[in-house]
Amino acid sequence: MQQKTPAQLHAHAAALWQAAEPDDTSAHYERADGFVAGVFGELGTGFPRRPLNWARSLHRYEHHGREGGRAPRENTRDRSQLPPDERRMAEWARYQRRFSDTLCRYQQIRLDLSPVFQWDPHQAAWQMRLHECKLHRVRTGGLPYLNQDDPHEFALARWLGRQFRQLQYGTLSAGRALALSRLLDPDAG
Repeated sequence: MQQKTPAQLHAHAAALWQAAEPDDTSAHYERADGFVAGVFGELGTGFPRRPLNWARSLHRYEHHGREGGRAPRENTRDRSQLPPDERRMAEWARYQRRFSDTLCRYQQIRLDLSPVFQWDPHQAAWQMRLHECKLHRVRTGGLPYLNQDDPHEFALARWLGRQFRQLQYGTLSAGRALALSRLLDPDAG
C-alpha cells in the first residue's frame, strides 16, 4: 500500500472537516496544514503563529516516520543514542495525546489520518505484535516458538508467552484476552 503524500493527507482531512461543520479555530489549522503541505502558496500577513507551528511540527513528525520507518521515540535504554530532535518530536506527540480535549476538530481529524501518530501507542504496538503472530500462524501453520535460529520468531514467542502469563494471572484486559483466544482458535471467533 502506497503512503499518502502530505498534500493528500491535507485534502482528506479538509474534506472530513468540511463535512463535520467547520469551525473558525479549525480554519486556521486547516490553512496552516495546507500551506506546510505545499497546497497553498501564501498565508498572508498576520496569520496566527500557533497553527503554523503546529502544522510544521506535525509534518516533521510524519517525515521522521516516513524516513525512519517508525514514530519518533521519547525514551530508549541508551538515552545518549536518542537524538534531541527525535525526543522533541515524540514529546510533541505526547502533548497532543495529553491535551486531546483542547484540540480543535481539524487537529483531531488530521491526527486521526496521520500514518505515524497513534492516540494510544502502547495499544497500537500490542495490536501490531498480535498481527505478526497471526501472520506467523498463517505462514507456518503454528504459533511462534522459541526458535533461536530466527530472532524475530524468538521475540514473538517471548511476547506471546508474556501475554499468556498475564491471561493466566488475570491481569490481561478483556479485549486483549478475547483477541488472544481468537489467535488460539481462529474458527471460534
